[in-house]
Amino acid sequence: MLVDSADKYAPQSGFFRLGPTPLPRTLRAEASHGLLGILARHDLRSSFDVDSALREAGDGRGRLRHQRWGVQVVRRYFAPVIAHQRHSDINSLVDAYLTSSIVADDIVGHAVRRAHRSVPGIRAGFAEQLARLPAQRADAQDLVDLVMRLPGGLSLADRAQLLQRLVLATVGFTGVTLEWVVLLGVQHGYNDPALRPEHVRPLVKEALRLCPTAWRLARVAATDHEIAGVPVRAGEHILIGTHALHRAATVWDRPLDFRPTRWERPTRDQKRSYLPFGKGREMCPANGFAVQALEHLGYLALRDYRGTVRLRRRKPHVRTLLAPPAGWTRLTARAQADRRD
Repeated sequence: MLVDSADKYAPQSGFFRLGPTPLPRTLRAEASHGLLGILARHDLRSSFDVDSALREAGDGRGRLRHQRWGVQVVRRYFAPVIAHQRHSDINSLVDAYLTSSIVADDIVGHAVRRAHRSVPGIRAGFAEQLARLPAQRADAQDLVDLVMRLPGGLSLADRAQLLQRLVLATVGFTGVTLEWVVLLGVQHGYNDPALRPEHVRPLVKEALRLCPTAWRLARVAATDHEIAGVPVRAGEHILIGTHALHRAATVWDRPLDFRPTRWERPTRDQKRSYLPFGKGREMCPANGFAVQALEHLGYLALRDYRGTVRLRRRKPHVRTLLAPPAGWTRLTARAQADRRD
């Protein structure tokens, strides 16, 4: 569907779209290229203070509450990419969108009506702030520049909506996955001062396999056709169960086990069935940078902090995103923990 039969489905984009309608393909390509250029421009690793980010995301008692702390940390990590040295009102709107929609609706899902009321107001606020910006600079520095520089006669409201979707893509999906990486790393013995960066890479891949934040992908059939002998009519919605594919016993040995070592020699079928960012021409354009951020932040959290995990339930929390169960992870800086000992 995503590669061999992609022409049988309507164009789809999770982030470069207005409502359900994706931007034209040429415009999506330009936006993707611009996004990758912005991410490459910033040296996020050297400028990020993980200690202060974790303290700010904690609840005052050293606990990082699931379904929110990862988003807060990743928001700070990507702050230069989202609104680099911009007026404080834009960043305030980003934070409001984060708490009232991404966390409340897409992740927790208990405040849908309130979130749906707040999003139009936040979008209007973005449009108002975008209208006040000075003339565009030669090179795009952040997502604000990106949406303002896109051609095609887009209105300010359109550009504000695109900015919101890019914030969700950059912060929401990556933040929830960071929680899974640290939680699973603590539970399975990766929380060690001897941890090496190369140890974290298969950990991130296995976390994305077992608990894919984007737990399903959706496509709309553009023509009548068949999938494995099953008729599909034009206009029908097809769901690809990423979570199910990643746990298929026909592809994965002991699929419910957390085994990062499986990535030492993945099979051809495993590579084909691994879809945390989609596949083909509609896959997430920034997947490489997202994985780099997860590897870096996961490495710092697991190497430099002692961790404990408490869960109120065992099953993941499923809304728009697949998040960890309610509970918390406690990370204590190793130097501080050693003094206590």
